[in-house]
Amino acid sequence: HPQLKDGHYWIDPNLGMSDDAVKVFCSMSTGGDTCISPDVHTSKMPNIPWRKSGDGWYSNLRGGFKITYDSVGPVQFAFLRMLSVEASQNFTYTCINSVAWYDNAGRGYSKSIKLLGDNEDEFSAANNKPQVTEDGCRSGGPEAKTIFNVVTPKLSQLPITDFFPVDYGLPHQAFGFEIGPVCFK
Repeated sequence: HPQLKDGHYWIDPNLGMSDDAVKVFCSMSTGGDTCISPDVHTSKMPNIPWRKSGDGWYSNLRGGFKITYDSVGPVQFAFLRMLSVEASQNFTYTCINSVAWYDNAGRGYSKSIKLLGDNEDEFSAANNKPQVTEDGCRSGGPEAKTIFNVVTPKLSQLPITDFFPVDYGLPHQAFGFEIGPVCFK
């Protein structure tokens, strides 16, 4: 229904009973993208001075968590993927004295974060490189942000469920994040 306006709609990708329909944002102005937001309680975190712990993944840090999408079950995600050709999602890393992608001082990507997709694929400087549309954290200075945009035809790679920060744990360092909706085209 391309004549409809951008907005929230109830859809049923598996075309079963309407009891399992899911609420999504349909962006008609961009060609009909179907967007699913992460759960509100896992979609963002302000800048906090984290301690290094666990295996390095954010979900294993003390106080960390997985990014979840409980409003849409695995069956509806599977059908939405079957009906799409591309998926995209933005991830914003906010930082205080913390490098997120390119490190100006080290002149490289050794401190770049990794993003974890739904199928356990990683997006990093070495593998499945995401687009970086803004890299304000590159100098390791006060309050900035780095914005990652993941676009993939491998639909099982999204949504993003976790990330692996590297440059944190020292005095005067902090990081946070905000994750946008995953959109299927």
